[in-house]
Amino acid sequence: MSRDPASEAATAAIIAQTGALLAEKLPADVVEWGRHCLLDWFGIALAGVKDPLTLALLDEARAEGGNPASSVLWHGDRTSSSLAVLVNASAADALDFSDANPGMHGHTTPAIVAVALALTEARGLSGDALLRAIVSGIETACRVGLLAHGRLHPNGFHPTGTLVPFGAAAAAAELLELAPHHRAHALGLAATQGAGLVASAGTMAKPFHSGKAAMSGLLAASLAQRGVTGRADAIEAPLGFLSAHVKEWDRNGLAACADRFFIRDTKFKAHAACALTHGSIENMLVLKAKHGVVPDDIAHIDLRVPRSSLGVCNIDEPTTGLEAKFSLRATAAMALLGDETGAIAAYDTDRVTRPALKNLSARIGVTPRDDLDGGEAIAIVDLNGGRRITESCDAYRPESDLVAQRERLVRKFNALVEPLLGAARTARLQQEILSIETRSSVRELFALTAK
Repeated sequence: MSRDPASEAATAAIIAQTGALLAEKLPADVVEWGRHCLLDWFGIALAGVKDPLTLALLDEARAEGGNPASSVLWHGDRTSSSLAVLVNASAADALDFSDANPGMHGHTTPAIVAVALALTEARGLSGDALLRAIVSGIETACRVGLLAHGRLHPNGFHPTGTLVPFGAAAAAAELLELAPHHRAHALGLAATQGAGLVASAGTMAKPFHSGKAAMSGLLAASLAQRGVTGRADAIEAPLGFLSAHVKEWDRNGLAACADRFFIRDTKFKAHAACALTHGSIENMLVLKAKHGVVPDDIAHIDLRVPRSSLGVCNIDEPTTGLEAKFSLRATAAMALLGDETGAIAAYDTDRVTRPALKNLSARIGVTPRDDLDGGEAIAIVDLNGGRRITESCDAYRPESDLVAQRERLVRKFNALVEPLLGAARTARLQQEILSIETRSSVRELFALTAK
């Protein structure tokens, strides 16, 4: 752990930086990023409302009961805000189609948006308040992630489960209008609840991390408002969050990002699989489109990926669609075989275990590389005639064209939502989301999505 005395102020610095960003009117592009996060969240969450995990958690919520303060998406149940966010955040991550942010190496919005929506609805707040809470949550989670510096995965901790409770607590604290010292206690209470294992990948426990992160963060802020204390420097304290989870860390870089909006780094998924498979999927698509490669031509493919990816998405022989989402070999084979990796139906168990896919997967190897990071991937393909082709991709490259990004997200949203709500309601919901900052209430969002 760093011995820099300035590190003792890390929690206070995160609160101060996020507060300063929100003290002024949000930049127009940040508002647009917020709209994109909200649009993507609704599309994915609605697609996940019938997932077995979502239904099991809803049954649990119904059994527990609760003050009818917040809505469960689509199902229409009204329950306590904490139970509503547990269900809604898990639904938004159930299909592993949610966004990723390189700033914290995990999924920010499933939990953060769920918390912001639940409290905005319960308190009768505006769409502008909703967006500001989303920004506050993402900025906080990513700043703690910056301190962790990508070291959570190698130690077996899933960043979504461990870091996002801070973001969920910050989003709730913004809507509850907590004073800075109460926000510090909220982050301390979130720190002591941060949990989630990388080994959960390929099971329902992995999207459950988002549900628990939402529930833990909301509870942390609510308890802090009631005067419950946590360690106000729990993030950086000796034997605190960073010490326990990553061992060695330093505060270098936190000061340099005082004016930075990490929401601008959000990466929206084009493929309904672990984000760490996307670089390899894109390389396969280039092999087909640019070089005309077909499965019968292939002698062997070497997928070169960051070493940290192996503990997350290297299931060799997936037996279910959920496991396939965390298999570099399976998703690469799917792309080469022409499966639509951005379609939920592509991850049907029968499809991901069919002989053609198994045969192609057997000719694909995975090599860890220490010189690769994040979404970087290299594919080296040896063809039967002796020809070798190399392609590379960085799936985390920054997005600068927000118009094109909106167009892609609208297409994704429509594809996910229309089968559930129909074209007319989907169009109305889309319009409501993309003008959310002008709305005095968010309750119409839930009205439009009720079955």
